[in-house]
Amino acid sequence: MSCLLHYFLAVCCALLLFQASEAVGQGKRVLVLLDDTALKSTHSLFFSSLTARGYQLTYSAANAPDLSIKDWDNYLFDKVIVFASSTSEFGGSLDATGLLDFVDAGHDLFLAIDQDSSDELRELAADLGVDFDTKGSVITDHFNRHDQQQSAIVTGSALESKIVFGSSHKHAPVVYRGIGASISPKSTLVVKALTAADTAYSAVPSKGTTDSSTLAGKDATLVALVQARNNARAVVAGSIDMFSNEFFQSTLGSGVSAGNEAFCTEVTKWGFHERGVLLLTNMSHHLVGEHEQLTWYRVSDDIDFSVNIQELVDGRWQPFKANDVQVEFTMLDPHVRATLKPDNKGQFSTRMKVPDVYGVFKFVISYHRLGYTSIEESWQVSVRPFKHNEYERFLLPAYPYYASAFSMMFGFFTLGFFFLYHK
Repeated sequence: MSCLLHYFLAVCCALLLFQASEAVGQGKRVLVLLDDTALKSTHSLFFSSLTARGYQLTYSAANAPDLSIKDWDNYLFDKVIVFASSTSEFGGSLDATGLLDFVDAGHDLFLAIDQDSSDELRELAADLGVDFDTKGSVITDHFNRHDQQQSAIVTGSALESKIVFGSSHKHAPVVYRGIGASISPKSTLVVKALTAADTAYSAVPSKGTTDSSTLAGKDATLVALVQARNNARAVVAGSIDMFSNEFFQSTLGSGVSAGNEAFCTEVTKWGFHERGVLLLTNMSHHLVGEHEQLTWYRVSDDIDFSVNIQELVDGRWQPFKANDVQVEFTMLDPHVRATLKPDNKGQFSTRMKVPDVYGVFKFVISYHRLGYTSIEESWQVSVRPFKHNEYERFLLPAYPYYASAFSMMFGFFTLGFFFLYHK
C-alpha cells in the first residue's frame, strides 16, 4: 500500500513539474517571421543553435496572407521570432496588438529590427518599453569601429549577470550594426542587456551628429530584455545583422573571435525560459509541534511556515539557493515580515507568532530579483480572538490587584471584629 502511495505521489510531482514547465514558456514550437527568405541562410548559425536545443522552427513570410498564430483560443506556437524590419504590416490576422496579446498570454517574443524598420514594429517595441531612436539613425563609434564590417561598432558593455548569461557572462566584445534605443530609468520590467561604449552616439549618417543628439554612451541601449508581470519574456534588439553568420564568424582587431554567437545564444536561453526560472511548491503552515494545516489560527499562536523553491538549470529542476526570500503575514498591511531560512535542499522555512489582531490574513511571498521569474503567491487564513473559556483564570500581572482586594476584605473584617468585640 505504501509503495502505491509513493508511486502516486511521484507521478503527481512529475505532472506538476511538467505543467509548471509549460506554464513558464517551456514549449518548443517557434514561429520565425522573415521579410526575406535569404535570412534563413545568412542567419543559419543562429537558427541552427535553436534547433540543436530542441526547438521546432516554422518559417513564414511576415506578410503571408494566411499568417496566424492562434486557432480560436489556442495558440499554435509557444514563441515568436520577428526578423522582418522592412515589413510595413503583418499578413493574415496578425498585427502588433496580436503579438502583445501573445505576450500577455504568457508566451515569449524575440524582436530584432534595424534603422529602416517599419512604424508598426517600432510601436510594438515601444509598447514593450523600448523606444528606438529616429528612423534612419544608427549607432556610430569612431573609437571602436570594426575593421571588417562597414559602419559596424564593437562594444563590450554587456550586462554582468550570471543569472542571464550563465557562467559565460563575461564574453568577448560584440560586433553591432543597427539602431539604438532608450529605456525609461523608472522602468522595472526592462533591463539593458547590451549598451554602446562611452564614445558612441546615435545619428543619421547623412546628417551627422547635432546638438539635439541625446542618445549617446551607455544611454544607447542595443539589446533589451523585457519580463512582463506574468513572467512572459521578450528580447528586443536594434540589429538583425548581429545574429548573422557574418558577424558570428567575424574576428576583432586582436585576432580574437567576436562574442556574437555566445552572446546571442545566452540571450535566447534567457528569453526562452531556459534560465532564470523559479518554481514554488509545497507551501505548508501549521502550529508549532503539529502537522495539520489549518484554515484559521488564534491570536498569539506560534506557526511554522515553509515552502519549496526550485530553479531550472540546464533543463532540470534543482534546489534554489538564496538567503533573501521573505514571507509577510498581511491584512491590508504587513503585520509580520520574516526571512525564510534555506536548508540548501530547496526548502525555506521560518517560525512566526500570530499578531494580536484578528481578521482575515494572508501569507504573501513576493520575490523579485534581476533575471529570475517573479514569485507572487498568497494563501488566505483567518485569525480569531480567544474564546471566553480560553483566557487564563489568574493572570500574573493582575496579582497586585488580587492582593489589594483580599487585603481590603481582611482589613474590613479585622476592623469590624475590633469594633464589635473590643471595649
